[in-house]
Amino acid sequence: MSVQSLPAYFFTPQHIILVGASERPHSLGERILTALLNAPFQGKITPVNPRHKTIAGLTSYTNVARLEETADLVITVTPPETYESLFKACRKKQLHHVIIIQDWDNLPPEAWETAAAAIRKHHGEKLNISVCNPAGAQIPTQGLNAGILPDYPAGHVAVLTGQASLSSEINVLLRKMKQGVSRHISLNYDLSPTTSADWLNRFGHKRHTRAAVIHFNPRENLRKLFSAIRYFTRHTPIILHCTHHADSVERSILHCLGRHCNFIATFNSSELEAALHAHLSALQPASTLNVLSNTPVAWLQEKAVQSGISLVMPSEKPHIDQAYIGSNPSPMLYRSLAVGQLQQHQTEALLAVVAPTAEHNENTLTGVLSALQQPDGKPLLISSPFSDGLLQFDRPEQAVKALSLRNIAAHLQNEQNKTAKPRPAYIKTPQLKNLPKLLETQDFAQLAKNLHLPDYRPQATHVGAQLTFTRHPAYGIILSCTYNGRTRTVLPPFSTLDGEKLIRFADLKTKQKHICQLLHSLNTLLEQEQYFGSIIINLCGDTLTSDFRPSENEIQAIVSKDQKRPAAATVPRKNLTAAEFISTTSEAAAEFIRSKSEAAAEFLAGKADTAAPPENVRAPYPSGYPQKITLPDGETLRIRPFTPEDAEAKQAFVRSLSPESRYFRFMAQTNELPQATLARFSNLDYYSEGAWIAENSDGLIQGISRFSRLTRDECEFGLTLAENARGKGLAIELMRLIIRLATQQGYQSMSAEILKSNQAMLKLARKLGFALSDSNTDKDLYQARLSLLPQPTAPKRKFRQ
Repeated sequence: MSVQSLPAYFFTPQHIILVGASERPHSLGERILTALLNAPFQGKITPVNPRHKTIAGLTSYTNVARLEETADLVITVTPPETYESLFKACRKKQLHHVIIIQDWDNLPPEAWETAAAAIRKHHGEKLNISVCNPAGAQIPTQGLNAGILPDYPAGHVAVLTGQASLSSEINVLLRKMKQGVSRHISLNYDLSPTTSADWLNRFGHKRHTRAAVIHFNPRENLRKLFSAIRYFTRHTPIILHCTHHADSVERSILHCLGRHCNFIATFNSSELEAALHAHLSALQPASTLNVLSNTPVAWLQEKAVQSGISLVMPSEKPHIDQAYIGSNPSPMLYRSLAVGQLQQHQTEALLAVVAPTAEHNENTLTGVLSALQQPDGKPLLISSPFSDGLLQFDRPEQAVKALSLRNIAAHLQNEQNKTAKPRPAYIKTPQLKNLPKLLETQDFAQLAKNLHLPDYRPQATHVGAQLTFTRHPAYGIILSCTYNGRTRTVLPPFSTLDGEKLIRFADLKTKQKHICQLLHSLNTLLEQEQYFGSIIINLCGDTLTSDFRPSENEIQAIVSKDQKRPAAATVPRKNLTAAEFISTTSEAAAEFIRSKSEAAAEFLAGKADTAAPPENVRAPYPSGYPQKITLPDGETLRIRPFTPEDAEAKQAFVRSLSPESRYFRFMAQTNELPQATLARFSNLDYYSEGAWIAENSDGLIQGISRFSRLTRDECEFGLTLAENARGKGLAIELMRLIIRLATQQGYQSMSAEILKSNQAMLKLARKLGFALSDSNTDKDLYQARLSLLPQPTAPKRKFRQ
């Protein structure tokens, strides 16, 4: 995880340095300075130009090195050959944040190479660089417009794009809906080391943003991006807009990620507009839609069926015939009919279609109907040539699409509250010891048996449904199911919840045991890094069969790995404080350093090694588990990462605790976890959070430790022990596991609020090195915080003999 120390400087800047500011007409420096002054920016602007002492009446400096004051942000519009010296000056003056704005489309490849070299060299902890196209960045509420586009109206939509033209298009759509922007930035995705994921992490709180539009960049680190999206959508909806061609498999992958991360993916301008209507309006979900129209609309039925909407075409003589009310209704007649439909008990929502009339009164019709739209009433959607607002549309099919996407958004929100069922007892774990030999000899029949898959039968015919386990060139390992011309994809690590989705999608109820076994076998292959190529499961009639498409390169990697397999890792047991543990664990420190420069590493990797296979878009569970630990009293416990299938056991564990223990842990009088909380605790993203579970020999939970993201740099932990597991040293073991994993993920600190009456937890926190202070929000709480930064090594001193 890339958690960089990037404060919200950009959204509260007090002083901006504009390098390349100019008075020369139509130059980029003149256009950006004009935009900043015209907005007007509420802070201080300092121009830098080597040829002028003043620009636009502002004192100008010849270079950054001559500045006497510090600044929050440096914006440069100078050509790439100036970047090397500029970045050096910024580092020397401790100016930490630079945004480059340039008309990249009109620069030659050599200029791109020059820019890339300077950015690679200087971007990092001491200097954070973002590269923008001419659309730049805007915060309308602060009068900040650092770009060539007209001032954005202030509003509640955050926009992040990779093209200036798309920024303009979204601005037009929002203006038409009478909506505005809370913040906007348009990056050069090919050059900017600060990615869309990094900027999404800066987009802030729901107080100023009601929805965000993210222009999907498939070339950045997708695991990091979708982790950032998942966290952001906990408080604010996201529309992920794709402008590249996405085939049916990629679309199904993005829909799968949408279910995991709670976002809507759109693939054209019409879908984007409909999604904005769905998220920004007060439109409520509805499965049926009544229709009135002054033009025949029977053709809309097919569009509605494709969108999962059931249209109601009323017929009420003498005025309504299959939703058609005549081509030239009076405004009062249309209003009366609309009121009648809205007042009917069974009406969920109404679509009123206004087409041009012989009397040219469609504007009046639209106005009369608009007056019926009430925020707390039944939804009234209007399709009209004079559409203007969140529930008004240019075309009726767009209204249907908006309602469909609103239903999808509600469905996705419900998906976040679902938990996986426990893994069935009949599941068998594959033994992979002979896998290299079976692959070398191509004994696929025995391979299918060893993996507990259906019988091997190559080149199956009359296939009804097909499941394909393979590696996608961008998203890593996937399992896609094709049935009746449609595709559904699930992504590893697979859970029983994924099995339920596949069974419902392809009508595989009678094959439930086979699907559950398949997912477990595939998980085992991935956990042991034994992917050898595509595995295909075919449903032919009522019979499932297996087929294999091995990859020579993957087989060679497995055979080579088998010949030099390292010894298994063990759980650290040394009795150290957390601070000592972090400073003496080189793996954690190395991983921390890696994560802190991850954006730059991605930038370099994108230009270099393209042969390495893509990592899976969802983070795997920590490797090397389960493991056994022996406590000081001699009891042996099994330690492993928490999985979605543990949800039911987790709830039973919480119910088994004493009322006092539950109150200490959750700070509320509760007998069990609410379903939404249980789902959030169980469906983890191991890129930015994690949890560990300890079980005894009977499989009963003895303890759970977990942490989740609080901010970009800080995570929050929780620890729960069974009543009979306390005072045995288990708490320290579980805490050390989450401390190590949080450090590896790049967090700088770990914290929690602890009741002052919870003496056992306070004692443990002190022992692990947490600093305790009074909470700012509750006098009965302590705030416990632990630094996860590597401890600096004291310099060695030389003494004279």
